[in-house]
Order: sequence, then structure tokens, then C-alpha cells
Amino acid sequence: MVRMGYKRVPCFAVLILASAVAFAETDATVENYKEYYEQGEFALRVEKWDRAIELFSKALEGNPQLFEAYYHRAIAYSKMGEYDKSIGDLKKAVELKPDYAGAYLVIGLIYEIKKDYPAALKYYREALGREKDPSLRKIVEKYLQDAEAKARK
Repeated sequence: MVRMGYKRVPCFAVLILASAVAFAETDATVENYKEYYEQGEFALRVEKWDRAIELFSKALEGNPQLFEAYYHRAIAYSKMGEYDKSIGDLKKAVELKPDYAGAYLVIGLIYEIKKDYPAALKYYREALGREKDPSLRKIVEKYLQDAEAKARK
């Protein structure tokens, strides 16, 4: 028994109360990271690249497994011309979610912007191999064909 105020409370009751408080704090913290992520998405839509990067970074501080935040932060980095940072985030996104075909496609696009056609082709092929949607596969095939033509020049 633990003495709380004027009453004696069984120890297990104190443990249950403490764990409920801890759970509530954790749950509230998780919501903050979701909020940062949602604000980051908005900043991305309105083309506030610096702000989007800041917000996605805060979301990742709270949940480093949030592959979508890496993906979206990579988009903001690429819009700012920070291609190496963008590629780093995209590679982290596919490390966390290996079947994320869209991330492979964007890595290919960035390598194509950098005129590194062999790397672009590699990632386009990865995207093609992982994409299940037939209409999206056609888009990836088009990027692949275009990059193959550029690589031949």
C-alpha cells in the first residue's frame, strides 16, 4: 500500500494511474508529430520549402519511422536544388518502406536532373519493378525510355 494524502491506496492502483498518465503524454506527443507532418504537407502545397523542411524535420524527431515525412522533405529539398539531401531522404524512405515505388521514381528523376543517367536508369527500373498500378507503370516506362535515350547520346 502507498499512502496518498489521507487514504492508503494499493500499489497496483498507483502503477495503473502512472502508466495511464504516461500513455496520455505519449499519445499527445504523437499527435504533435502528426500535426507537424500535416503542417509540413500544407507548407509544401503552398511552396514554402524552408518551412516544409523544418516541419517535416520536427515530425521526424518524434517519429523517425515516418517514411512519408522523409519523402515529402525530399521533395522540398529538391525544389530548393539540394539534390543530395533529397536523395538521402528518399533512400531513407525506401529503407523504411522498400516497396515505395514513388520514392524510387523521384530518385530517378533527381539523378536525371543531375545528368547521372546510369543512376537514373537504375532507380527507374527499381520503380518499375515495384509499381503495381498499370497506369503508373506506363508513366515509369516513359521516364525509363526517355532516360535510356538521353544515356545513349
